[in-house]
Amino acid sequence: MKHLDRDTLADSEDLLKVIGKLQLAVAASQMGVWEYDEASNSVHWDDRMLEIYGITDGMNKRPDDFWERHIHPDDIDDMIAYSDECRRENKDFKRDYRIIREDGKVRHIRSLARNISAPGEPSKLVGVNIDVTEDYRRADELKRAQTQLQHDARHDALTGLGNRRALDEVTLEAFSLMGAQDKFCLVLIDLDHFKEVNDSLGHLAGDFILTSVGEILRSTVAKFDTPGTAFRIGGDEFAIFFPTAPGDEDMITLCEALVYLVGAPMTYQGEDCYIGASIGYAFGIGPPKNPSTIFSEADAALYEAKRAGRSGYRAYRREFDIKPAAATNTRRDLLNALSNDEFVCHYQPQFDAETLAIVGAEALVRWNCPQRGLLSPAKFLPAAIEMDLIEDIDDHVFRHVARQQSGWHDEGLEYPTIALNTSANRLRAPEFVPAVDQVLRPHHKIAVELLETAFLDEIDSETQVNLDKIRERGIRIDLDDFGSGHSSVAALQAIKPHQAKIDRSLVAPLEANPRQMMTLRALCRIARLAQAKTVIEGMENGMLLAATRYLDCDVLQGYALQRPMPAADFAALLRRSGTAAPQSISPD
Repeated sequence: MKHLDRDTLADSEDLLKVIGKLQLAVAASQMGVWEYDEASNSVHWDDRMLEIYGITDGMNKRPDDFWERHIHPDDIDDMIAYSDECRRENKDFKRDYRIIREDGKVRHIRSLARNISAPGEPSKLVGVNIDVTEDYRRADELKRAQTQLQHDARHDALTGLGNRRALDEVTLEAFSLMGAQDKFCLVLIDLDHFKEVNDSLGHLAGDFILTSVGEILRSTVAKFDTPGTAFRIGGDEFAIFFPTAPGDEDMITLCEALVYLVGAPMTYQGEDCYIGASIGYAFGIGPPKNPSTIFSEADAALYEAKRAGRSGYRAYRREFDIKPAAATNTRRDLLNALSNDEFVCHYQPQFDAETLAIVGAEALVRWNCPQRGLLSPAKFLPAAIEMDLIEDIDDHVFRHVARQQSGWHDEGLEYPTIALNTSANRLRAPEFVPAVDQVLRPHHKIAVELLETAFLDEIDSETQVNLDKIRERGIRIDLDDFGSGHSSVAALQAIKPHQAKIDRSLVAPLEANPRQMMTLRALCRIARLAQAKTVIEGMENGMLLAATRYLDCDVLQGYALQRPMPAADFAALLRRSGTAAPQSISPD
């Protein structure tokens, strides 16, 4: 008997320990526990339940209708109906709803309950309540951030106009609704002498010019009876799309007004800035078989306007399709440059946002042209894209960087990962991975920054296979231009990049508009939720650099830290700095 008593006592102690652990688990989970007793028609709420509802009287026993009194008026009917259904069908209660606490605060509650009954005894309803208000707040915050990002992805941050992605979407939607005889019009505008103003007075003056031109386009188009929409589709390139085309006379009036208004002096900090506008436009009838045709025709008209002396306009005519001999010469020059290894890379360091140690670099291609000297990408990449040579240049850059890293490796120099731009077509190509395998060695540290990433919203099988293969080979995958309109949340989720780079076009407006910080914070948070690091480029001055202290970012890049530099200078910088912070320089 004594032995049995000891066993019974031990079992009781074990049971108490289990109960104690369960109580601790419930307390840690912040769940409120309640029980409805059908026999007494009353409800028992534990202390956590009282706390959730803001009740301070300490009374755990409550009347059976006490729960209903606190349900939010907008949720009460649905919750009562659902509760009755669960009782009637003897099924578990699982539902989120809102309550109004004793102090008037609204909270989101998640209730889970089950009917428990024993033979011959009245049934009891036992449940838990969890305050999930913070979950709803975070979900709302993410939804707002995604909504803002979707807006930003289709709008230029500086001017507020739609961007190239928005233009593509608007035109395609208009074409899908168009009848066979409906006439539409596309206008392309390129600013003349903008680079001179930008170079002489600085980027802020350039931003002022672009913003002013955006306002001119917006207000001028609004004055026409025929509805049209203005867009900023590139650096100093704008467009206007009319889904219903104005008449010929109205188009002439529009173009003359734009040439006059853009050509008038714009005063920035006491300096008169003079630019001009070259305009080309084309009409189309009915939904085009190839939507890009209207863009090509408007672009041909724009080229003729520039060739005629700039600050003028031209309507498209068929004879504009004849390519000038200069185009043939340009293609030949680019092919010779590839053959003669004239494309070189300059490296712009990337820095840890906290320590300012060098943690990476971006390889930026330059053309070391024997006749014209060292040319920036703006001088030759548009032509290379038009002539389908961009993939050849991308391949050349990959080999060039790999060769450079091999040289550094042989010298014993410690170097960071180098990021290279990669176009959509090259990533899709079946020969892409074999070309990488020919070059890649274990000592190479390379990342590919995916360009034109709107196509990654829905990845095709060929792209996915290539992404998986290069990731398996140790090549890091980064997302370029995140949030700028070229990449989206869908692309972020689809490719799961190591890093997402926030484009300079979203950083520059911060100087004039502190609210831009909200957009940058949202982008950093969304990237963080996708487990991607964030790189912020465009650190052009100390003010922008200081602003990054308030952002949850990882890596910084820009002139305020270091300009792009030849390979020899970059290697010398690595030898000098190691992991030390760089000396800040001004972008003169």
